Amino acid sequence: MKHLMLAAAALIALPGAVAAQDTPPEAAAATAADSDGMGEAMAKLRGMFPAEPLTAEQQARLPAAERLIARIIPEGTMAEMIDKMMGGLLGPIMELGPDGAATTIARQIGVESYALDLDEAKAGELASLFDPAWQERQKREAALFPEMMRDMMATMEPTMRKAMSELYAIRFTDSELAEIDGFFATTTGTKYARESFLMASDPRVASASMEAMPAMMGMIGDMEQRMTERTADLPAARSFDALSAAEQAKVAELTGYSIDEIRQSIAMRQSDDAALDAMATAAEQPDE
Repeated sequence: MKHLMLAAAALIALPGAVAAQDTPPEAAAATAADSDGMGEAMAKLRGMFPAEPLTAEQQARLPAAERLIARIIPEGTMAEMIDKMMGGLLGPIMELGPDGAATTIARQIGVESYALDLDEAKAGELASLFDPAWQERQKREAALFPEMMRDMMATMEPTMRKAMSELYAIRFTDSELAEIDGFFATTTGTKYARESFLMASDPRVASASMEAMPAMMGMIGDMEQRMTERTADLPAARSFDALSAAEQAKVAELTGYSIDEIRQSIAMRQSDDAALDAMATAAEQPDE
């Protein structure tokens, strides 16, 4: 469930990276103290998207921009958007995620659910062994997910509104802001502001994206081929197994990982790569 939440949040949270620039230092410090290293990670992410401070002229336009954004992104818009997304865009995606007894078993033994080859009866038996209430637990987790996503959007909305206000103050003049505001003050403008956000979560958008997926996956394969050709004249990189015992020991010493740990990590990476290759191959196959 946690991994699905992170994946879903990633689909909708990227625009918040700009807004994250405005987190007060004291808030960042509190986050760092409370989240066991998460604050430091967030600070690094914010550093990836540096934002210049507003000029005096832009600052003077900010109140007008804020009034305009209040029309474009009225309070509750993003929460409503996630409600629509859960029903239209994210709902089917969530249904594709691992569920049922296999999820419970995988969680308890530390493997991915797709690695389990169990029929429904055996899976149910093992899941009940670990967690007699696994069905009710999953039901409650599934019901909680939309609520938590809605809360996340409600939390993000003020920072998004602030960032968008600054962008409008930067990119538009006083007269342009007034003209835009005039449009959004109309009935049509109000409807456009509301629907433009909600249309992004329409199933048609998701369907169009899925339609393009085989071609996109094919481009990834083509990219790998082009990268191979582009670097063909370079000496091949050495694998860990190709290193001498002394070189392997040096890698272990400098990285702080034992040779066994490194080999385990390599095996896991190869397994993940194989799974991704299988997904790419499946995406390229025509529907029967």
